[in-house]
Amino acid sequence: MTEYFELGRILKPQGIKGEVKLDAFTDGLSRFLDLEFVYFKKTEYERVDIENARIDARYAYLKLRGIDTRDDAEKLRGTLLYIDRAHAAKLPEGAFYIQDLIGCTVKDDTGKALGILQDILQNGAADVYVVKLEKGTCMFPAVGHIVLVRDIENGVITVDAQRLAEVAVYDI
Repeated sequence: MTEYFELGRILKPQGIKGEVKLDAFTDGLSRFLDLEFVYFKKTEYERVDIENARIDARYAYLKLRGIDTRDDAEKLRGTLLYIDRAHAAKLPEGAFYIQDLIGCTVKDDTGKALGILQDILQNGAADVYVVKLEKGTCMFPAVGHIVLVRDIENGVITVDAQRLAEVAVYDI
């Protein structure tokens, strides 16, 4: 399983004192108000303390320790911020981190392996799973009557073969 999760991407400096504007990859921006640190990924994950955080309707703004000028903040434009699993938000029952699902083997309920979960699209009412097949890809909505089991520990997602056949889109 993934040890670090992407929290967001630094968009730009905010003001002149080193604060950065963050495009958050999380459902709840208020999460940033309680964080004490984040990680940068260089050759290894490097912890950076958060001195101050604030949010508005769409973005989080962070003042990171050691980033004290607009020029310092400008150098971070496009940088991803991470959090380790131990400090990641606790998920409700039945919810999963996308990064834990990516790479799982997708099988149907007869045991036939279909492929590897390559991506998850989040555009509408339901997530759409993109599965890399031996030749091409398959996409289908990740809804309860199609996705039967998500076994993260064993890296297997089981789908209903009959219902999958009704809704799947193939690009071969």
